[in-house]
Amino acid sequence: MTSGRIVRTAPVTPGAVPTAAIWAFRDRLDRVGDHRIWSGTASKGTTPVLFHDDTVYPARRVAWILHHGTAPVGLVKAGCGIRLCMHGPHLTDDVTRQRERVLYAALHGVTLAGPCPAGTHELAEYGYVRPTGVTECRGCDNARRRTKPLEGARAA
Repeated sequence: MTSGRIVRTAPVTPGAVPTAAIWAFRDRLDRVGDHRIWSGTASKGTTPVLFHDDTVYPARRVAWILHHGTAPVGLVKAGCGIRLCMHGPHLTDDVTRQRERVLYAALHGVTLAGPCPAGTHELAEYGYVRPTGVTECRGCDNARRRTKPLEGARAA
């Protein structure tokens, strides 16, 4: 039997997070050097979430909106390498990560434009350059991961 307590996941868009939830969010941050480490709940141990008034807020999205004032595009990650860092300048979304990949490629003399090697995706959106200088496509990488057979599964 369930407890009857209703917990819903709230949409996190600019202006949609109540002020009380923002203060609760800020109370769960610890300053460690240049980082703001999440001391609140982490779903599955790695995804920071804020529980406030029977509502669940994705904490990285809240941090992104508080810092940038806009909604992030796609998944928000800590770009500094510290898993639970919530410091606004350290967070990246899909757009900022792709911008960094394009700049990295330009530094290595590679232009990410045109179709990927398989011809299915646009390199400006999905392309990246490995440290070896080889151009690859994240869209093709993701498609391969999705079609990979499960370990131990038998072929029919």
